[in-house]
Amino acid sequence: MTLKRASMEAVRSLASTGIAGKMLYGAIRGILGLLSPRRSVALENISLAFPDKTPKWHRSILEKMYDHFSWMTVEYLALLKDPSQALRWVVDVEGQDVLDSLVSDKKGCVILASHGGNWELLSAWLCQSGYPLQAAVRDPNDRELAELMEEYRKKVGLVTLRKEASGLREMIRLPSRGGFIGLVADQDGGPSGVPVSFLGRPCTMPSGPASIAVLANVPIVPVSIERICPFRHRVTVDPPILPPESGSKGEKINQLCHEVNKSLETMVLRCPEEWLWMHRRWKTVPPESIVI
Repeated sequence: MTLKRASMEAVRSLASTGIAGKMLYGAIRGILGLLSPRRSVALENISLAFPDKTPKWHRSILEKMYDHFSWMTVEYLALLKDPSQALRWVVDVEGQDVLDSLVSDKKGCVILASHGGNWELLSAWLCQSGYPLQAAVRDPNDRELAELMEEYRKKVGLVTLRKEASGLREMIRLPSRGGFIGLVADQDGGPSGVPVSFLGRPCTMPSGPASIAVLANVPIVPVSIERICPFRHRVTVDPPILPPESGSKGEKINQLCHEVNKSLETMVLRCPEEWLWMHRRWKTVPPESIVI
């Protein structure tokens, strides 16, 4: 066992809903307070998204984000020991009938999530609830961390797909056969991404969810999760976004990306202190004339 894995096992042993979990949270929060990872990037992003708010408000959102990610780490490690806890920790669900109806009708969909709330808990809750979810993921560069995350996902029942050719084909086949494919599209799309205006600022977004929905002819279902308090969460399933009925494939994808982008904005605005502000969301600025 490597030193990193041994350290992770030692930390994981403390993760719980009791006093040990609170102590672990305090230790993690203290470290985040000292290191303040990507603080300048996060503050810049928050100020870009909320220019009418005061610097004090911007800083409060940042501190609450660090609070959230500290508890998220404790919850993540606790779930490694008992994935079924996801069913107890999600105490309120709005719109679950949308998912149940799809399963009943044997229809697939694209589950649209964001890097907001405890998104790992969300995937665990979906899997533990029996929904036929597989997720498209991008592994971190750290190989050992990638292995630990894959171990977690297997324990909660989540099958993961990568973006090589075989994985892309399966991402289209899966929802067309009644499965749920989970994707996130709230990060920078790079030069090849679709131009959008996210929270009032021009940028690009990945076209993945819209492309799969159009090619498989299935709806996109936005699903978000919000913390009520530690180990208590609320899931919101928003109304499905249907692929356009007319237009070329490219036109349909672009139009659907616009709807996806609006849905992601709603998720962030619903609970801004739980979103991943540390990512350079507005890194790629497209020509203004083609932003949708």
